[in-house]
Amino acid sequence: MNPRIRISLISLAFLATGCRNDTTSKQPSSDPDTETVEIKQYSPPRDNEAILVDDQLSDKKTTFDPTLIDRRPLKGWTLNASAAVIKLDVPIIYPDWQADQLVLHPNYATASVVAGRKVLPSLNMIDGKAKQFDDGLYAAIDRAYFLGHGETMKGHLATLQRIREKVAPGSLADDYLAAGLSLADEKAAISAEAKSLVDQFLAFPVLAKPIGFYTWDKSLSDTFRVLRYFAQPILDPAIPVEIARVLKADPKLKDDYVRAYSFYAKLTNPLEGRTPADLVDGPPPARNDRFALFPPSTTREGVLFAELFPNGLPPNTNLMRELIAAIRSGKVDLKPDGKSGWYEYQAYALETLLLPDKGPETNKLLLTKAYKKRMLEAFQALITKRRETHARQAEKTAEAMDVIRDLESVKPRLRVEPNPTYYLRTARSYGFLANFLESTLGEATLKSLKGLREGPTGTVERDQDLHAELAWIRSLFYGLYLLSAEDIGMKAEFLDGETVDRSSSEKIATEWLRSFATDPDLAVDTRVAVPISYNRQAGTVRLWMTVGVRQTTLVASYVKPPSLRSNEPAADWQTVESYKLATEVMTILVDEFAQVEISGNRVLNRKELREICDRMKTKAKIIEAIR
Repeated sequence: MNPRIRISLISLAFLATGCRNDTTSKQPSSDPDTETVEIKQYSPPRDNEAILVDDQLSDKKTTFDPTLIDRRPLKGWTLNASAAVIKLDVPIIYPDWQADQLVLHPNYATASVVAGRKVLPSLNMIDGKAKQFDDGLYAAIDRAYFLGHGETMKGHLATLQRIREKVAPGSLADDYLAAGLSLADEKAAISAEAKSLVDQFLAFPVLAKPIGFYTWDKSLSDTFRVLRYFAQPILDPAIPVEIARVLKADPKLKDDYVRAYSFYAKLTNPLEGRTPADLVDGPPPARNDRFALFPPSTTREGVLFAELFPNGLPPNTNLMRELIAAIRSGKVDLKPDGKSGWYEYQAYALETLLLPDKGPETNKLLLTKAYKKRMLEAFQALITKRRETHARQAEKTAEAMDVIRDLESVKPRLRVEPNPTYYLRTARSYGFLANFLESTLGEATLKSLKGLREGPTGTVERDQDLHAELAWIRSLFYGLYLLSAEDIGMKAEFLDGETVDRSSSEKIATEWLRSFATDPDLAVDTRVAVPISYNRQAGTVRLWMTVGVRQTTLVASYVKPPSLRSNEPAADWQTVESYKLATEVMTILVDEFAQVEISGNRVLNRKELREICDRMKTKAKIIEAIR
């Protein structure tokens, strides 16, 4: 007699995309005549990225170059991957037995230790190193310029005070300036009108509440609040007219003031609107002119959102999706021009994550739909972190892999997640920044300043001076570009006049990859939130956030084989036969991005966000708690 069969069906969603995979198992039953069969069906989550498709090998055009030899030795063999193509994939995550890959960690160091196996440095993790440098540099320069540092940085506070001393006492301009200056001096005696301006500003935390590294100490918080106040549009036209009168009468004061606010057009991005200095020799105020004493910087995403939603942001609008769609379609071009600042160079480096076919490595890498989605998620996290570094000024709105010891298996050998264009463009962004800072502040000033980091009771200085550390990190990314290009068998190329010390850059990158596990910058909490839009009337704020670091798997395999040559004299190159090719499976660390709308005209600083993340643990619960 055959037993009755009872089927237990369990449906589970997995993360990332991939092939459907069902598992079947027999379960014990209390009824001897019944056999229970449990079937688990794994299905992908709803795919909102229909535009993403697998690359086709037939579209990849490569040419064998006998001179492009991989320098890492093989026992008795030499490898040449110039004609090879590497497939990159991110396999599915099964939530019932790979739950460890869903756990969110506060930083890369913790996630790396928990992984318990060798970690390949991902774009996110390398960017995590850059983020700490970027924050430290911007914090040091912003605070130094605000307080004053040498002859090249007269000090925003001093310049603002000089202007106030010359405007008519008791005038609208006097109250306006006194209100802003009092944000750095709570004991300052100000008029009732000025106090009202301060109260109005502080009543709107999305503008006035310090976020990012500006919470590290009081001087940074003062820098944030004062310059945010003076970045607001000046509502009464009499104020810029009166300040323009003062500037016209004192050319030296005008020069110091213009130099101070113009500095941010390159440190962040081009400025938005007009300033009182424009009235000295320019046309009078027009009806729709926007004036600010320290105008904010524009961003490509800010311009896009203003164009798409001129009458305000519709409910449930996904701003990140709109930005990504505009970049992919060409509506938004991230390539910097002559007016661009550092932020645009940084954003341009991220473009290749959305448009991988624009990079010269496109013929060397076969990307699956799942891996492209991983790149999209990386873009979301990295642009959020870039924006958070520039939050005050932006407009409102590992060691090499082991060598192959025999020819039983030949597989890709990656020292970093392969994306040469990202590394090259990031190096160039630091080159732009170095040239700008040296030409405006001077080498001596940069050598007299050190980047900042958060300490137990406030800010502490980083180890190197800004001049040395900026040169080091630029060389690091050039070195990562050179190593990544060699990993995939691509010739490294530079622009005419682009001076790169290849040997030194490779040495710096190799040394960092060998010791990155102990880099203190990777032990810094990586979770941040930045407001991207707000609705004053509805009292809502839209936040972009990174809510933790998690593990995922990167699978690399040759779909077009490399060539090998015996080290014997006069040996010829031979294409590796398919049965000798193997797959490399690696762990990488990635950031989890989230977008959320909250009520109450409030923002979250890093401490507040991280407390919620520590309590709620998972992305869904974090978002629910924040809402």
